[in-house]
This record gives sequence, C-alpha cells and structure tokens, in this order.
Amino acid sequence: MAGQETHESIKDMGISLIPGKFLARNAKHVTDAKRGLVLGRQKLHLKGHRLVKLARQLKQYGIEVAPEDLVQEDGFTEKFLSAIGYPKLEAMDFTASEGAEHIHDLNKKVPKKLEGKFDLIIDGGTTEHIFHIGTALENCHAMLKPGGVMMSFVAADGWFGHGFFQTGPDVPWRYWHHCLGYQVLEAGAQERRGKQEYFDIPDPSGQRRGGVRAFNGPTMLLYAVRKPLEPKPKTFPVQGHYVDYER
Repeated sequence: MAGQETHESIKDMGISLIPGKFLARNAKHVTDAKRGLVLGRQKLHLKGHRLVKLARQLKQYGIEVAPEDLVQEDGFTEKFLSAIGYPKLEAMDFTASEGAEHIHDLNKKVPKKLEGKFDLIIDGGTTEHIFHIGTALENCHAMLKPGGVMMSFVAADGWFGHGFFQTGPDVPWRYWHHCLGYQVLEAGAQERRGKQEYFDIPDPSGQRRGGVRAFNGPTMLLYAVRKPLEPKPKTFPVQGHYVDYER
C-alpha cells in the first residue's frame, strides 16, 4: 500500500525517494543554470525515517545535508531543490491556488514572453494529466534556452486511471532526441514496489517491438535531456518500431 516502505507514494504531484535521487544524480547537469521552471509546485512526500533515508542516500552524489535541511513549513520543495544544487525555480500551473508564479493552461501555446527563458524545466508528473500532451511538451521545448535541460519523472505503467496518458520510451528518444536533436542525459524506468529495480531505457528506434516492456506494477519513467545549441529543423516524431516505414 502507499504507506508502506516498499511502495513509493502515488499521491498528488511531489517528490519522494525515486524522484529525489533522480534529481540529485542529475544536478550535475544544471550547475550553471540561473532560471528554472517546475510544472506545478511539487510537494515533498517524505518524512520521518524515509526523509532520513533520502538524506543518507544523497551522499553517494556528493550532497551532504541534514534531513531538516530538505523540508520547509508549507510542505513544498523549493528548499529541497536548493539544497541539492538547483537554481531558483518558478512554478507554472493552470490555477493560482498553490502560489505558482505563472498561471497558464499547458493545453494552449505559451505566451511569447516565456519562450527561450529557462535553463531548466522539471515535469514531475504534470504532462500526463494534460489532454493535449504534445502541446504541453512543445511548450516546454519552446520555453527552454539553447543548452537548457528538461527533466521528467512520470507514470509509465500500472496506474490505470491516474492520468490521461502514460508516457513511454519514445518520448525521450523519438521526440526529444530524434525529432528535436536533444542529448539524452538519462533515460530509465524504476519500479515503485518491491525491490524498486532500475532499468536503463535504450533507444527503441528500429526495434521490432520498439521499447515494449512489461513491469510488475506501478513504475516511473525518468529522463533528462539537453536542448541543442543550434535548432534542428522540426519534424514530427514517429514511434520507434515504425521508423522503417518513414517516408
């Protein structure tokens, strides 16, 4: 169940052990970032011994912090992200109810004033809840500066009804990498129950069954990609197992 040690929380958008470690190990990619954006303010879904466990595990990434350095009174995660080396992060949401600086529905194109403004964008389980998910991802691409980093941790399998969509390996590889020319810094999946095994996700391009994989329960797709300094001519992404039919 959600409260057990062996099952990552599946409550509202937020950071638990798996996303926390993912963000920590990718902090090295944003050391020069000045301005970041998170899609929806993230809450910290850790307390007690689980918070202590995360603080202990952060040491493997060279991050020495006390558990109390990771929490803030309102339950959100700006203090946590700052403690592990991230720049100040603004938030975007379709509602002002949680204090986001930018109020925008990602089903719609973002305003020009936000294009090319951010060194980092974090999607912590937002895009799967947006009906026009392609528009949401294109908005992230538009808002990133050249050289900027997109990071995402979203549901991959086993959460029927959790959101509109469940994201697969063709998103980091076929969309971000092949379609837009982004460098893939990490692409993996991690089970949220039992041993919480981590799987590297290779490029599915040209594989007979693409990136098809069965998991034993709720799983997270984790990826980090970097925008090229020079834009690639825009194309529309084709799923990995259909590339042989491209015209």
